[in-house]
Amino acid sequence: MTIIRQVQEADGIALSKLLNQLDAETPFMAMGEQNSAEALTQHLGLFIDSAAQTLLVIEAKDTKLIGFAIGITGYIRGDSHTAALVIGIEQAHVGLGLGRQLLTHIEDWAQRSALQQLELVVMHSNENAIMFYHNAGFQQQIIQPGSLMSELTNNELYMIKAVNL
Repeated sequence: MTIIRQVQEADGIALSKLLNQLDAETPFMAMGEQNSAEALTQHLGLFIDSAAQTLLVIEAKDTKLIGFAIGITGYIRGDSHTAALVIGIEQAHVGLGLGRQLLTHIEDWAQRSALQQLELVVMHSNENAIMFYHNAGFQQQIIQPGSLMSELTNNELYMIKAVNL
């Protein structure tokens, strides 16, 4: 059995392990340097009881974290009506419907927060993620020259989904 819940400050060590595992498992997450439990724990408080951002985790029955979803308003374009979305799930648990459950929770948060859209960036080569997001109602967007999004590399797609319209 799995539980999707809001992150807690006590999740620092488990979340650090999850992010480092995802970084090792797939080139698509691009988590960068190792995520120390201490640094993460200091930042987790920013997500708790915040109207502007949320961090959800998937906890397995053994209290191990196997996935996460982050929604942050104004992250990509500075727009307070748009939230950037990142979802990550351990490879061993992909295809079980957990991504859809996380997305549903994020969409519920976006609606409660009166947001207008969710946005994300996905690598062109990540065909499974592109199909997942497309099936969930996300649309690929054309990047406008001179916008913040025009700085994306050639291997990234920008996708959005309207909420609360």
